[in-house]
Amino acid sequence: MKKTIAACIAATFAVTYSSTALAEEAFMAPLVEQSVLLDIDANSFVVIVGERGHVLLSEDGKSFHQKLVPTQSTLTATTVVGENIWAVGHDAVILHSSDKGETWEIQNYQPDLQRPFLDVLFFDEKQGIATGAYGLFYRTLDGGKTWTAERHASLLDPMDQEYLEEIRKEDEDFYQQELESILPHLNRVTLDGDTLYMAGEAGLLAKSTNMGESWERYYVDYTGSFFDIKPLDESTVLAVGLRGNIFVNRNQGEWEYVQTCSTSTLNSILVGSESKIYALGNNGMMVSAQRPLPTSMRDPYANPSDCEADEGIEVSQIKDKAALLNATQFNGISIAVSANGIKTLNLK
Repeated sequence: MKKTIAACIAATFAVTYSSTALAEEAFMAPLVEQSVLLDIDANSFVVIVGERGHVLLSEDGKSFHQKLVPTQSTLTATTVVGENIWAVGHDAVILHSSDKGETWEIQNYQPDLQRPFLDVLFFDEKQGIATGAYGLFYRTLDGGKTWTAERHASLLDPMDQEYLEEIRKEDEDFYQQELESILPHLNRVTLDGDTLYMAGEAGLLAKSTNMGESWERYYVDYTGSFFDIKPLDESTVLAVGLRGNIFVNRNQGEWEYVQTCSTSTLNSILVGSESKIYALGNNGMMVSAQRPLPTSMRDPYANPSDCEADEGIEVSQIKDKAALLNATQFNGISIAVSANGIKTLNLK
């Protein structure tokens, strides 16, 4: 695929927040483990985040304790590096703890921006990025002491990029306004070795080999939203998204469709083993697939009653039908977060 030449436009100022506008401390909820929880990450311990600033930690993956944090903004994503934890969410909030969640600081808080962060990823203890709605993209080089806003035109569809470049020839200010208005939601970033992957709105799948400073957008015959992208091995990348859509890319070829006959939106990917993967979705749906993943022609106009899932595909549903948002494996336990709290998955 032809690489785009549109460069990212970075703001020339560090993002700051007003200490007088800080949100209230999170409410210590007695039933927090049953609340709306949106993301999970783990290394030597587990971190879970969710609505109203809820942050839960566990050392064993079984017993969770809520931590007091200085925000009631909904937290949508978290990441762990060593003993450092970052959590991001609504009101463009970015929280940080350097001591495994015992104490917290606000690194960014911009409710007037009216754009939530949807994911956060750190390459090491100093360098990280936070991504979100309408192309929201912030970068730090100092562990979050300062964050710089960037805009990445290369994440747009090639036709939109062409349109913007024509505008830019005439009016740079209008170009910047249009760029900001049409950038898609940046839903998920995933790091594998030196390659950074992104999934987003309007068919956005992209990769970067320089920590997201520039991007190469994939061509996918699909214009709906993607919510997760994950490499399965050196030659296979999987993406899932709206209305149950699953696509797989092998050996940097074309993205191929995986037929599951399920139309529930898929939010995340969990690698169960070398031979089996799971996609977790709304309505408590779980799609399991045997590798190598089967593929078929995608027909968006096909009658659902005539659908036949590809070989090796199984669809199941958890008992309470709560939306499953993300999951991780820790100490041999498959832990998921959902609209009804923490779930332990029984993966066959």
